[in-house]
Amino acid sequence: MLDLAFRVDRSCREPYYRQLEDFLRELMATRRLAPGERLPSSRDLAATLGLSRNTVNQAIRALAEDGLLRAHVGRGTFVVGSANAPRPTNLRETRAPHREFVWASLFARRTRAVTVPEAIRSAPPFAEVRFDFRAGQVDLPTLPVSELKRAFGRSISGDLNGLADCKDPRGWLPLRRAIARSLGSRGIACQADEVAVVNGAQQALDLVARVLVDPGDGVAMEQPGYFGAALAFSASEAHLIGVGVDRHGMQTDELARILRARRVKLVYTTPAVQSPTGVTMSEVRRRQLLELADEYQVPVLEDDYDSELRYGVPPIPALKNVDPAGQVIYVGTFSKALFAGLRVGYVVAAQPLLWRLVLSRWASDFNTDLVTQAALAELLDEGGLERHVRRQRRLYGARREALLTALASQMPEDVSWIEPAGGNTVWLTLPAAVDAARLLAESRNRGIAYTPGAAFFFNENGIDGNGARHLLLSFARVPAEAMEAGVGELAALLGRCRMPLKRSA
Repeated sequence: MLDLAFRVDRSCREPYYRQLEDFLRELMATRRLAPGERLPSSRDLAATLGLSRNTVNQAIRALAEDGLLRAHVGRGTFVVGSANAPRPTNLRETRAPHREFVWASLFARRTRAVTVPEAIRSAPPFAEVRFDFRAGQVDLPTLPVSELKRAFGRSISGDLNGLADCKDPRGWLPLRRAIARSLGSRGIACQADEVAVVNGAQQALDLVARVLVDPGDGVAMEQPGYFGAALAFSASEAHLIGVGVDRHGMQTDELARILRARRVKLVYTTPAVQSPTGVTMSEVRRRQLLELADEYQVPVLEDDYDSELRYGVPPIPALKNVDPAGQVIYVGTFSKALFAGLRVGYVVAAQPLLWRLVLSRWASDFNTDLVTQAALAELLDEGGLERHVRRQRRLYGARREALLTALASQMPEDVSWIEPAGGNTVWLTLPAAVDAARLLAESRNRGIAYTPGAAFFFNENGIDGNGARHLLLSFARVPAEAMEAGVGELAALLGRCRMPLKRSA
């Protein structure tokens, strides 16, 4: 009997028969099921795969309707395998005569849970980017190149023997000391032994998820919220629970209702600069969040990814600033202030949790690049990073004002946006009548790049891409004098991408 390594994904919203249908299609496309081969009976398939016979029959019927299978009364069901038969769109076209290996049903459940919206995952390359509004970038010409060169040079010419012999999984001690000192500006009093250096904030989120979240656990996070966090938690098979966001940040009254009704293992938040809306959580909400966390004994993961960039208001201390019980897990990064490719972040957490994070990290790597750690320690100690951040605030502040002014003068009245208190992006909401997919395609054709809002919306199982009415514009790489032209072209495209209104009967 044919041995099928098929396992139904019970967490997937796709019907079971459709999953089986796609699997059989792939077997035929890779010639694991060759033309003329006879399938087992539906009764035998159902028993082998642990499915109902009706489910198996639905899959076989769909394949027969597409001409891939043919049933012969009294003989069974056979593979037709026409070269012109439809195949799933995600399969690689091949004409190789040999059979290929079928991976689809072998993936671990935690990897099948990870999905990324099509608009983000398969964005076509730009022939020319004229206006680059994409998020997650910095202004390259203003990077502190000379200071970085000096810092890297000093790190190598200094204690190279110490670097070569460093085996502390928490990271280079001088950098952890420098981080602990620098966090005083966020109101956090901590010691070096409470800090662990990691490969960017994303690794910190993944480690927290691996250490704290079991399959089926609830994780409450802002909706819309940072897609990287949604990916990390869904990879641990968490149930993502969205908590609404308004101009005061996470809606703690909604969180309170969730905590009363459901078992929540972790709360994730970006209180300084909410991702993606850019709002700051109010002092009242911060206090309420910590009170709820204490009452329900739920740890809070505070992602302080972009707190350095503030406009017009003084920085509000971190949640970790008021954390006598040690239940706030604080995550920071150097990538936003410098550049994304640096991939150095850090975690501040209570000792029992910190060591669990470090031990869990050993499953994939042992340490962050030590030369880079030493260079960052030099940059922090001699004030180079602080000077760079001050220059960024002035530059981005001017670009922020230019973008907001251009939006106010160029965008239609039914487009709305949020003035960010920090960071380098602006969150827009489009009218329902706009064809978001067409707008994205036409913008790319005109060299206008932005981040679609689909990446920031999720359901219980992960990112679902339902935020098509939103988009994120970054002002990090567009000069202030070019804002009006870039926004004007985007507004004109938006007008052309409106769908006709349906007439009532």
